[in-house]
Amino acid sequence: MDDTKIYVDCEYGRLREVIVGLSTGMTPDLTASWFEDALRILPEDEAAYARKTAGMNFADMIHPDTGKSESEMLEEENRAFITVLEELGVKVLRPKEMTPEFIRESYGERILINGYSQDFPRDNLVIIGNTVIECNLRTPIRKTDISGFREILREKCADGVRWVAMPHTEPLTIPGDETPLLEGGDVMVLGSTILVGNSMNPSVGSNEAGYRWLKNFLGEAYTVIRVPLIPEILHLDCALSIPRSGLAIICPEAFAEGIPDVLEGFDTIPVSLEEASRLAVNGLPVDARHYIMSVNSHHDNASVRKALEDRGISVYPVYFGVHNGQGGSLRCATQALVRRGE
Repeated sequence: MDDTKIYVDCEYGRLREVIVGLSTGMTPDLTASWFEDALRILPEDEAAYARKTAGMNFADMIHPDTGKSESEMLEEENRAFITVLEELGVKVLRPKEMTPEFIRESYGERILINGYSQDFPRDNLVIIGNTVIECNLRTPIRKTDISGFREILREKCADGVRWVAMPHTEPLTIPGDETPLLEGGDVMVLGSTILVGNSMNPSVGSNEAGYRWLKNFLGEAYTVIRVPLIPEILHLDCALSIPRSGLAIICPEAFAEGIPDVLEGFDTIPVSLEEASRLAVNGLPVDARHYIMSVNSHHDNASVRKALEDRGISVYPVYFGVHNGQGGSLRCATQALVRRGE
């Protein structure tokens, strides 16, 4: 099955092909009703910066220390990340770039009150085995991203790949609790066991109805487990990473109802809630022996790196501070297309 166009059966299997996000986007307007709730996932300094730059295009957000735009710095981080991926033998694809003009024409002027962002392709899709699911997202800034993946999906979703979409809500509608909402950062694939994070934050992340929808859709072939998270945590992959079978990097404080029983007996590398808020957990396994880790000006993740290296895993640090300041990191910035357990 080496010619498989799409197949993902676990978090830590050999990564062969991946989408890496772009550096294009626009921050939400201050009048967006969901904005303040969403800022709870960010440390206060990053939340203050988000308020200061509300409604701005990434290309116009010039940092005084570097003289570069947010867009330029995001892409520099992407290029460094891609270099590591390619050196480790991973094929990298990129989405089609969108513009505010395209979004106005395709979705309407008012949608830009929510902004848009192409830097985190993880959330619009869930891939389990050879099934691709277009998600119904709760986080409004991400609702137009799917347009950037159309060309890739049309090319990849053939020859045995199932391509489906969840029931979608209108882009400017604030959905209720009964509406299934699912975001890829909340879904972790561990063979036939699927973990689905549910943040208690009312403006971001997946909800219980989304968990139920996925459980029903997948049927009896999979065990789907709901994992409630505290409101300060956006997605499950901000609190949990599985570098290899039986090993977890984990933030115990992030779990609203305790660590899932399925992780009992795992060898664990714990991190604090403060470290998790700076995206210490959100790294990317390339396989069970190689792990890419983000660093930023707040944390060098030295303790997690040493813990992984002590367990025989080679660690590749990538500076990802601008991405981290927007609330995501390396797993968020990717969408695995081909990853198979070894």
